[in-house]
Amino acid sequence: MRKINIILIFVLIFMSATVFLKSYTKENEAAACVPVLLYHNIVPVIENEDVLLNITPEQFGLHMKAIKNAGFNTITYRQFYDFAFNGGSLPENPIIVTFDDGYKSNYTYAYPVLKELGMRATIFIVTSTVGATENVNYPHFSWEEASEMEKSGVMEIQSHSHSHKDMADMDYADAVREIRLSKYLIETNLGKTCDFFAYPYGGYNDFTFNAAQQAGYLLQSKVGNQGSNTKDTPPDPMKRLTVCGDMTAEDVIQMIESNLGL
Repeated sequence: MRKINIILIFVLIFMSATVFLKSYTKENEAAACVPVLLYHNIVPVIENEDVLLNITPEQFGLHMKAIKNAGFNTITYRQFYDFAFNGGSLPENPIIVTFDDGYKSNYTYAYPVLKELGMRATIFIVTSTVGATENVNYPHFSWEEASEMEKSGVMEIQSHSHSHKDMADMDYADAVREIRLSKYLIETNLGKTCDFFAYPYGGYNDFTFNAAQQAGYLLQSKVGNQGSNTKDTPPDPMKRLTVCGDMTAEDVIQMIESNLGL
């Protein structure tokens, strides 16, 4: 009888611990803070380039390896939305890597690095410059290349407006056109739904925010250098951390860690 009682006690302790761990895990996940990194273009040589917008392939690779080695797991905007609104789960230490504009270098340099490391990212593209090689500062990838990246599961293609103008300075009709035309072109050319929008220059106001919601966008994003995101962040624009080309891998990890929970 004594042995049976002891066994029962251990069983009860095990069951209680299991329930506690499950509850603790769910509470941790519900309180998850998700930092979002913002990159733009990748250039072979950084000299004479604006480090706010450019980074070398080598430095970008070091950043990604450091993020992976630090235990962060990359997710997409789709995964974050499912977590925030549909009860979806997230991996431990989730993080989102994003690119703005749709530069060819995202396809040439970033895509292979992320693919090799088993990481994912979201690219917000300017639809008027897809495939452009002239009259732009840097060439942009084509619809075919966008489709390849999207289908791979490595890159998620979303909207950064049609013509990359500051939407905070637009009248309502022009803002609606920027929002809806870019969504239509992405969905038509890639055969997917376009549900996420990033504001050029981070410029937005109440009517652009409402117009994007009415157009069917599920999440919107701004630019910045402070904060992370939780289930409570939406419907406000998602916070992003701008990564500069002169930042070391250690700088990036420090920036991420200092902004968790903000």
